Amino acid sequence: MYHTIFKTELTANDSSAKDQLGIVRAEYSATYGWRYYKYVQAASDTTVANGTALAYTDYTRTVASSDRTDTNVNLPAGVGIGVITASYYGWIQIKGYHAAVATDAGDDIAVTDALILHATTDGVVDRTAAGTAPLYNPIGWAYAADVDAADTVATILTCDF
Repeated sequence: MYHTIFKTELTANDSSAKDQLGIVRAEYSATYGWRYYKYVQAASDTTVANGTALAYTDYTRTVASSDRTDTNVNLPAGVGIGVITASYYGWIQIKGYHAAVATDAGDDIAVTDALILHATTDGVVDRTAAGTAPLYNPIGWAYAADVDAADTVATILTCDF
């Protein structure tokens, strides 16, 4: 097994890249299992927060944005796990359990629904009902019904590396 020592914590918010852009790291916890993270740059118009739904702005998959006008809904990147200032570098979660992904406040997400990036609203997910083929690449799958008061949903993220 290979061990990589990363220069930054998962909560990194750096004005210059400290780790290799695009590198993926895996961490295991007895509570949540395996979770995967990717080191990216936040787009110049995006400040990332915990649970912010993100898409790539580039086909090298190293710049993530919440802005629907400069991304492709079929290139889901993952979600924020902490603050990353616009144009700064940090980690986003791409696979595994995340407790609070931001929703579109539709209050209609049920367990096992496919979660897709909202087509017009920045930084949130919408749903495709379980048993129906999603129109876009899913960012993940609902692990529980959405929390109406918080406009969040527990999610199993399934984004590509």
